[in-house]
Amino acid sequence: FALGICVGAGHSCGAAFPFDWWVKQDVIVESTQHRWFVLGTKTMIDAGFVVATSVPLALCWIYGERHNFTICNVSLGLSAVPAFVLLWELVMLPCALQGQSIPAPEPLSSLYIPYQFTLRRYWKSVLGMSLTWFIYDFIMYPFGIYSSMIINNITGGSSSLPIVLGWSVVIISFYIPGTLLGTFLIDYLGLKTAMIVGLLLQAAVGFTMGIMYIPLADNIAAFAVGYGIFLCLGEVSCGSCLRLLAAKTAPVAIDEQIYVIAATVGKVGAFTGTWVFPRVINIFGGSKTAKGNASPFWIGGGLAILSVVLTFFLVKPLTHDALKAEDK
Repeated sequence: FALGICVGAGHSCGAAFPFDWWVKQDVIVESTQHRWFVLGTKTMIDAGFVVATSVPLALCWIYGERHNFTICNVSLGLSAVPAFVLLWELVMLPCALQGQSIPAPEPLSSLYIPYQFTLRRYWKSVLGMSLTWFIYDFIMYPFGIYSSMIINNITGGSSSLPIVLGWSVVIISFYIPGTLLGTFLIDYLGLKTAMIVGLLLQAAVGFTMGIMYIPLADNIAAFAVGYGIFLCLGEVSCGSCLRLLAAKTAPVAIDEQIYVIAATVGKVGAFTGTWVFPRVINIFGGSKTAKGNASPFWIGGGLAILSVVLTFFLVKPLTHDALKAEDK
């Protein structure tokens, strides 16, 4: 709850602010704004996921497999380090920005916002982004969190903990090339088209993983690569595009509110997916059966197709100068 208030809301509002500043100051060329935005937001988030997954593996090598309690406690303790670093940066930020002409956001209390007109104009895009973000987090968060469980299911629980964690790090590492590829596809294809293409490819890989689960399960390296490509394509599409869409759909006066709404719905999807994921496996036969372990990939592929439909009909295409047009 505290993270949601401090980091979640702060990240959502802070992610929309760079575009507001770039538009007013013309500090970054329009043709590269999307690329730098994704690199500064989603790529850094995914790098954090990779580091967070690597820490238990490193501690397992240090302390050994029999000290799970110590590994867990030290991992939790180390998670406080980034929070203290961020706190220090926030304390030092006013000093670092002295003399620079970075405008402070105008308080909403001083602005007149016609909410009825806003609802009529943007309801379709906000609904499409929110539902798509819900589905994206519903797929990606549990697939990331439970990657070690799936690897353990494939090996029948016979592999050592470092092996299971090591393959999990390999799988999660595919997040980063996904966002890097997404940055260039967005500039080349446009936001909406890049998102649809990425989702269609993710659905194809998800269905392939479901169909080929039994032969892939016999080769853990091939399974890990297929699993990683599935996650990678999720970052190419929704992972790279949703934050941009939320930050640029509406004018500066309300873009942060729209971003928070869409991101909050997405986090509900993450919570729901994390709760549903193991229950889906049990419904389809349990973790000891191929059908049970393959079921998340079938569902993930189907939900990716649903996201394509929602994006096609509800999300409007945006150009590099869309925010300037909305402000006018």
